[in-house]
Amino acid sequence: MRDDDDGKYRERIAATSRLFRRRPHDFIAQMEELGFTYMIDDNEDAEEIAEENGARPATKDQINLVSWLEGTETPDESLLTLWRAETGRPDSPVALWRRYFRAGNPQLKKLISFGLDRTPVDSDLLAQLAFLHEFLPMPKELLLRYTRACNEERDPRRFAILARDFDDAADSFGYDALAALRERHAGDGMKTAIIENFLIERKAAENENVA
Repeated sequence: MRDDDDGKYRERIAATSRLFRRRPHDFIAQMEELGFTYMIDDNEDAEEIAEENGARPATKDQINLVSWLEGTETPDESLLTLWRAETGRPDSPVALWRRYFRAGNPQLKKLISFGLDRTPVDSDLLAQLAFLHEFLPMPKELLLRYTRACNEERDPRRFAILARDFDDAADSFGYDALAALRERHAGDGMKTAIIENFLIERKAAENENVA
C-alpha cells in the first residue's frame, strides 16, 4: 500500500470512530474501577436528540438513503456503495445518520450486515455495527462478526485495528476479546505478538488506575 493510500485509510478509520463511537467502553470501565458511577448526561443526550430530529437530507443521495432506511426494501450493492460514500465524507451529516442508529433501525442493521457478508474484514462497517449495538444489543452477532474478521485479516496493521476495536466493543457486555483472540490465534506469530502487546498495554493501564 502506498504512503498516501495508507494515510487516507487511517484518516477514514479515525473519521468513522469519531462519527460512530461516542462513549468508549474502556473509558467508562476505568471510571467505574476508580469508584465513580458513570452517568449519562441528559442535557447532552437531549441536545443530540434535538439535533437529530431537526436533521434533514440535503442532497438527492441523502434523500435516497433516508427513503430506503424508512422503507422495507432489501439492500443491494449500489445502496451499500452510496452508504459508504455518504458516511465517509468529511462533511457527512452526522446527526442525520445518528438518528437511525439511536432508533435501532432494522433497515440499517440489514445494510451493515449485507456489507459485512461481502467484506467481513471491513473495519468501518464493524465500527458501525458496534455503535448500533449500543442501541440495539446484539452481542452474539457482534462476537461472530469480529471473530470472523480477525480470523480472515492477514495485514498486521489492519488486524491490530480490528483486535482493538473488538476489545472495546465486547467490553460492553463483559467479554474479554483479547484473551479469546490470544487463544484462537496461538499458532499465528504475527497475531499473537499484536495481541500480547495490547494485553501488556491494558495491564499497565490497570496498574496505573490502581496506583
